[in-house]
Amino acid sequence: LGQRLFRLDCQSMRVSQFTMPEPICWVMETEQGELVAGFAKGVYKLNSEDFSRELVYAIDHEPLQNRLNDGKTSRQGFGFFGSMDSQEQSSSGKLYRFGHGQTPTAVDHDYTISNGPAVSKNGQFLYSTDSDKQTIYRFTLNEHGELADKHEFIRFTDNMGFPDGMTVDSEDHLWVAAWNGYGIYRFAPSGEQVQFIRLPAPRVTSVAFVGEELRHLAVTTAAVGLEDSVLADYPHSGGVFILEPGVKGIAETPLKL
Repeated sequence: LGQRLFRLDCQSMRVSQFTMPEPICWVMETEQGELVAGFAKGVYKLNSEDFSRELVYAIDHEPLQNRLNDGKTSRQGFGFFGSMDSQEQSSSGKLYRFGHGQTPTAVDHDYTISNGPAVSKNGQFLYSTDSDKQTIYRFTLNEHGELADKHEFIRFTDNMGFPDGMTVDSEDHLWVAAWNGYGIYRFAPSGEQVQFIRLPAPRVTSVAFVGEELRHLAVTTAAVGLEDSVLADYPHSGGVFILEPGVKGIAETPLKL
């Protein structure tokens, strides 16, 4: 929402930032080492030096108030990303698939706030979230990127907050950021909650394994919409936390554009 892209050097811990012309929603790396990013209204290639952009796909058939949101690659190299109503009122959002020479195609519908997605260790399941409905869905996923058997996998209770960004670790457990939930949850492949890590920020937005051997978990948070009194109590809101969760992550598969 701040229209900035940050880059962290995990060795020096040096942070660089780049201003973008519109909200940037996700970034994927291709097999050729190029960067592809989702912006509010389209998919672009990013120059990794000056971060100028070149349009690849315009997403211009969404309702006017909609924008893109979270995205991730599958183990087969497909890209999946969601769209949402920027006013968070209408279930007009979709889940899209692209890659392997295919243009973005809607593969699921009726999201208010699409988030995630994440893919199981073996690549046979895709998880997708509608944060507004406090629900994480699970689909079967085949080698062609086709989804089937959608069902409710995890539903958050009100005291847990709202499920946001997700990732999967080397033990095939699902990590979920909790917006208004003050932390991150870890779920077994069965859907059973096995861990909660509390953070000094109420609005936790996403998780990703980083660093040497993917032993660290980067957790992003937001400050948007918080009252001054809450920000005074949680001054690190909007920051990025680096944790050692005791389990390794899985390297993201490059996008086969």
